[in-house]
Amino acid sequence: MVPLEWAVRSAGHEVRVASAPSLTAAVTGSGLPMVEVGAAVDLGGSARNRELAGWHDRDRWPARWPVEPGLLDAPRRQLLEALGQRQFALAGRMLDDLLAFARHWRPDLVVHDAVSYAGPVVAAALGVPNVSHLWGSPGLQRLEMKGFGDQPQDGYVELFERVGAEVRLRPAAWFDLCPPSMGFGPLPDVRTERYVPYNGPGTMPSWLLDPPERPRVCITWGATTAKLLGSAMTDLLRQAVEAVAGLPVEVVLATTADQRELLGALPPSVRTVESLPLHLLMPSCAAVVHHGGAGTTLTAARAGVPQVTVTRRPEPTLNAERQAATGAGVHLTYGELDREADPVAAIRERVAAVLAGGGYRDAARKLAAEMAEQPAPADLVAELEKLA
Repeated sequence: MVPLEWAVRSAGHEVRVASAPSLTAAVTGSGLPMVEVGAAVDLGGSARNRELAGWHDRDRWPARWPVEPGLLDAPRRQLLEALGQRQFALAGRMLDDLLAFARHWRPDLVVHDAVSYAGPVVAAALGVPNVSHLWGSPGLQRLEMKGFGDQPQDGYVELFERVGAEVRLRPAAWFDLCPPSMGFGPLPDVRTERYVPYNGPGTMPSWLLDPPERPRVCITWGATTAKLLGSAMTDLLRQAVEAVAGLPVEVVLATTADQRELLGALPPSVRTVESLPLHLLMPSCAAVVHHGGAGTTLTAARAGVPQVTVTRRPEPTLNAERQAATGAGVHLTYGELDREADPVAAIRERVAAVLAGGGYRDAARKLAAEMAEQPAPADLVAELEKLA
């Protein structure tokens, strides 16, 4: 959301970013003004509770589950409802502070993450429009609705009742970062937005100024994945590093200090960079191997880089499936890799194929060109002005 927030500020409007204290450093690091509401959130702890264990599914869900939820069995539908209930609880913890601030500041418009449900509740309480900002994965994924249908979950309704506001079942608009060729087709009130990579602040190292002598392959597993899975993600990441290090390429592991500590000793040929914004690294890469997170997927896609993804959890799997369907990558799940006789060789084979096949590079460039044609965040400021 940072590029849109800065576009609004650059157009002369006032912006405040309200979130839990655990995101203060991330928000202030973007140069935007922060308002702390509610209490700090233990993302990893809440994601690993018993009711949500199925979200770490190691295999595929039905390919079109966000738009055809009838394909899901009862346990998976129940899991989606449990995910919504977790988000309602998070919203409830920040709701009082957020409403108090909003009543004081009087915003004309509330733009919120698609599953940050305190946003539509406060907008309804103030009588102003709200815009739901998606995060780049295909489909609306409306966790607030029972079975992704037309009836709201009880916990969502209760948030509105708590502030005496009428329940809002739809925002004034959705802003969608997913490229059309990765999505499920146009929908009413959904505005496409060009993905502009924002991977946090950072310094560009001098070695990135020189062209690589061999094909450069980036390996990254995302900061959020480590928070969700902890040490459970390190085995696969080590396998990916070993696989790519066995090829005649330059290997760059883009990671965080916490992840690097968990990984232990790595092959000496691997260059490790900590907290380097991916958009600085990606244009010099011939391929990227990663976990399927929306930020990594779209940052690589904007740079026209072919991707090899190994995913766990339905949402990253969906990202990877749809990206690979464009011809610009190859996708495996954790479960599929587990069933390989030699997982390291399986990853190495996929990376080698992506590097050797010109079709992957051509498809990746086509996807990047499509994204470049989408409306930039600055182009959407006028839409927000009209809504306000």
